[in-house]
Amino acid sequence: MKREQFSYHRDKSESEPWKAMKQDALRTVAEGLTTEGNPAYALQEFIGAVALAYILEPHKSKEHAQLVRKMIIEEYSRLVLDEARAWGGVVPPLGSFFVAILSLDIVRDGLSADEVKACEEVIESQIFKLDREGSWVDVRYGTHGTWDIYKGTRKEPDDAYYENIMRQITPDGVSPVTIHYAWERVGGGDSRISKAGYMDVLEFTGVDRRYYANERLQRFHRWLFGASVNNNREMALIGDMLPNQPLRNDMLHRRVGNFDEEAAAYAAWLHKDRPAKGHIISYLLPKAPLPTPKAPKSSYYKDGGAFFREDGNDPLGIHAVLYNIKGQDEWHTHQETNGLALSGLGNRLLVNGGRLGAPTRPASLNNTLTVDGEEHQARIGKGIVEAIIGESFDYSSGDAGEAFPHGKHLRNLILVHGIGETPGYCLVYDQVMAKGKSRIQTFWHPANETGVKEISPNFHYQALIDHQSTIPGTTLSLQFLSAPEKVVWQMVPSAVPDRYPYYPDHSRLEAIQVLDESGHASSLTLLQPLKAGQDAIQVNSKEITTRLKIGEGIEDLVLEGNGEKLLEWEAGKFQGQLLLQRDNESNSPFIFLKSCSVYEKEGFLMQASHPVTLFKSGENGELLASRDTEMVFSLPGIALFLLDGKPVKSTTNQKDEYRFSIKKGNHKITIK
Repeated sequence: MKREQFSYHRDKSESEPWKAMKQDALRTVAEGLTTEGNPAYALQEFIGAVALAYILEPHKSKEHAQLVRKMIIEEYSRLVLDEARAWGGVVPPLGSFFVAILSLDIVRDGLSADEVKACEEVIESQIFKLDREGSWVDVRYGTHGTWDIYKGTRKEPDDAYYENIMRQITPDGVSPVTIHYAWERVGGGDSRISKAGYMDVLEFTGVDRRYYANERLQRFHRWLFGASVNNNREMALIGDMLPNQPLRNDMLHRRVGNFDEEAAAYAAWLHKDRPAKGHIISYLLPKAPLPTPKAPKSSYYKDGGAFFREDGNDPLGIHAVLYNIKGQDEWHTHQETNGLALSGLGNRLLVNGGRLGAPTRPASLNNTLTVDGEEHQARIGKGIVEAIIGESFDYSSGDAGEAFPHGKHLRNLILVHGIGETPGYCLVYDQVMAKGKSRIQTFWHPANETGVKEISPNFHYQALIDHQSTIPGTTLSLQFLSAPEKVVWQMVPSAVPDRYPYYPDHSRLEAIQVLDESGHASSLTLLQPLKAGQDAIQVNSKEITTRLKIGEGIEDLVLEGNGEKLLEWEAGKFQGQLLLQRDNESNSPFIFLKSCSVYEKEGFLMQASHPVTLFKSGENGELLASRDTEMVFSLPGIALFLLDGKPVKSTTNQKDEYRFSIKKGNHKITIK
């Protein structure tokens, strides 16, 4: 703050949301310092409200300045900062002192020189009980760095802090330190407020302006406030976090618009009907109020994962995550390369090993798979190698990379959105290559603690979502379409037992199958959230085809191949790895073909010299080619064929047939 800005901030308190924040701050001051909970957190909330009142109530400025002084001299002097007390002796008190420094800077004109000096002596003597370097280094950089700027000893950019922030974000903007810690650290959690708040100090003072306009941080905030949150506005469960990990209304969330307008619109959606606290952080930092709320949509990140969702305005909609980071990980990252998170009907449906530390990390405690029980050799993979985002259909493929040094694992996640009364579902297609006759263990962790119901052995299981549920009465249906050799149910920990001794265990299903002699195997798993009394999708398998009865008169056809053999059924031909098709004309029909070189059905023909992945719904679609390819499309009555918005020039004059070449990459198609 600068004193010449005070009048501007007073004037804006006449309109919302600033008016409500002013009232909240004055109410906090009137009620006094709370004695409940962690004293460091209580102090940072109270002193920040008092400092705001100092600006907004000029007729009481002396009174508020003296209260800030009293808090520092009498209360902050008693906070315990001690390396021996581990996290609790470092992070909460240093974060609180960050707010104390900002508050003193605001009210210093209301204090005498001796009073300011006395406050400064308390702050300096306290925070330097802790070294500048050590565990939880960002909070040290943030508080010590802010003090250096306050004292005028730092006038150059803080490279160590900047580099540490960037290490916590992939180039695509996803956090490799799991979703909970993304929110608490770079995302600006109140519990560690100087970790993210320091960048605002650097920006405002002009000491270092590498943050607000930083594209990587802008992408991060769009991912954080949009993709990482499920439809019921809860964090998706990836990495070190408890199954009931809350997402709070933290103060730094209100300044997200300083980075990116789209991220701010997601923040407005996230915090709809949740007023901001009356505090210097939430009141002074934002350059503008949050804009009109915007519900996030499905997205994917080559270095980070796929984050799919049904209509973001529907709190009961499905949110499905395929997590795969490429180049960086951290202490809180689990062995969950190609791991899954799933939410729906207002609940987190899949959980993982929980928190905190090494005992929670093994792949067997996360929603991924192993070969012969061998632990993942890395926590990073090759990222998302293919993806399609449609209006009501999403697909992605993650490559486990070096997590599988003796083999290969591709996990394909498909979300078919619900439309009207027709429910949505997820299809997970795992493809594994390893040593012949090895055993694959695929692990599923439904949020259940009372036992899983076996509907059909080694095929259909249902788990009541009663483990830290948000909305009671939901069930997760799991149908193993590839019929594993065996499915084993057992209870496993949801957190490290010695840290959370009373935390209940949860159910785990382990689907076991054996690779063929050539070392290949694949599996299909159908996941569907069910309301109380709702029937699961009916699965009917016949020879090479599987039909999913989704609703009245609506069936989806599933056909799995090896990509080399031409498969024929009563209605068509297919040579590829996976076919998923809905023909019902009244419910968004679509065709999805993975790694396909031949498809023919009811007059529609597609051929490719090298396998391609195709999604087509109505006139529009997307074509993914892993290399330059010769294509043939034939469909009766084609009047126009567009590739990436341009008319295709066919190499043949044959009616209704188009022959052309495409380059490696993703291409949009339109067939009219």
